[in-house]
Amino acid sequence: MAAMETDTAPLTLESLPTDPLLLILSFLDYRDLINCCYVSRRLSQLSSHDPLWRRHCKKYWLISEEEKTQKNQCWKSLFIDTYSDVGRYIDHYAAIKKAWDDLKKYLEPRCPRMVLSLKGTGNMQL
Repeated sequence: MAAMETDTAPLTLESLPTDPLLLILSFLDYRDLINCCYVSRRLSQLSSHDPLWRRHCKKYWLISEEEKTQKNQCWKSLFIDTYSDVGRYIDHYAAIKKAWDDLKKYLEPRCPRMVLSLKGTGNMQL
């Protein structure tokens, strides 16, 4: 009976390796990632891992690597800043921005003056 008893430390969130936890977090939506920040210090640090937010920035805001470099911000900051600006449109923003970009792309060679007259040609503002 004594041979079956082992002295193992209790399994805690702090003792789990980082990579599997990051993999699990990569499946979460942005709301869940934000909520993880409030669970524990360890989850707060892990849920702030920049590559986790890259996917959400590209999915919801269509932010490119070039735009990120220009703004000189981390992915999480970009997501939160954009969300605070146009978050109420999160379910439709990507489709609207793509249509806007396609319209500008179509008009640029055909009617460059019209493109210049469009409001918000640098960055679509809703």
